[in-house]
Amino acid sequence: MPRITVKTNTFVLDKDKCRIVAALKKAIELIPCEKGAFVMADFEDEAFMLFGDEKPAAPCASIEIAIIEDAFRKYDKKVFEEVLFKATEAVMRYANIPEDRIFAYYRNSPLWIFERKNIIGSLLKL
Repeated sequence: MPRITVKTNTFVLDKDKCRIVAALKKAIELIPCEKGAFVMADFEDEAFMLFGDEKPAAPCASIEIAIIEDAFRKYDKKVFEEVLFKATEAVMRYANIPEDRIFAYYRNSPLWIFERKNIIGSLLKL
């Protein structure tokens, strides 16, 4: 059962939260072993979040997806990237947060997406 957590420091209408979750359920089905009907989703808006050196009020969001770890070994990395791209697009569209203010990642995986690029390699070099 995939678990998806979206957290943002902005207010998001309930109808838009539902739209984001619907988009996430559809996106997760790109992974052959996952089903949108079994997604456990939670959404936290108006959270205290900071992104870099910006003020706390500057809009930002994080998207965390937890799936069965074996799936990463079984399927092509491109599938997982596409899920994160679609999740980012949904948050951009319905929460009005710019792409460069959203982190999307899988829990316990080497895949962290920022501006539609996997940044984990550059983070590990720090």
